[in-house]
Amino acid sequence: METTDNKEQDNGEIEKELDKTNPKDLPEYIRPFTHLFNKKKFEKLPERCEWNHKINMTDEVPKELNAKAYAMTLKEKEALNQWLDE
Repeated sequence: METTDNKEQDNGEIEKELDKTNPKDLPEYIRPFTHLFNKKKFEKLPERCEWNHKINMTDEVPKELNAKAYAMTLKEKEALNQWLDE
């Protein structure tokens, strides 16, 4: 019986689970773009550039928008809120 984490090959070696951040484990067509998905690059905001601008809001702008991208079950909403809190 094979598990999803490790698969035993005929030669007795254990195959590692693919690392989606390692370019060698990705399909060839995605490898040139791996730098875009580097987790460390997402830990900080990009540097300021000439196109940055401030959006001035008026006093009439609502503080919250009651808008949903799609309906979620209560369990999904709780999981989302827990993830956002982390």
